[in-house]
Amino acid sequence: MSNKATNNDMENNGKYRLGSVSEYKIGHTTYKVQILFNTEAKETLTDILQRLINRECERIIEDKYPTYK
Repeated sequence: MSNKATNNDMENNGKYRLGSVSEYKIGHTTYKVQILFNTEAKETLTDILQRLINRECERIIEDKYPTYK
C-alpha cells in the first residue's frame, strides 16, 4: 500500500478496517492518529507484542552480557 492511499481506498478493498482516532498533544502540536487493522493479518496483537518484548529483552541481555550467546 502506498502512502498516498486514501481512507476510501482502504475501506473499498476490504483488506483494511479503520479503527478509533486518538489525539496526542506534544508541545504546541496536536497529532490525530487513526488505527488501521489489516483483516488478513496472520499475527494477533498478542503475538506482535510478545515478539517485540522478546526482541527488546534479547537486546538488553546482549548489551549487558556480550558473551551470552
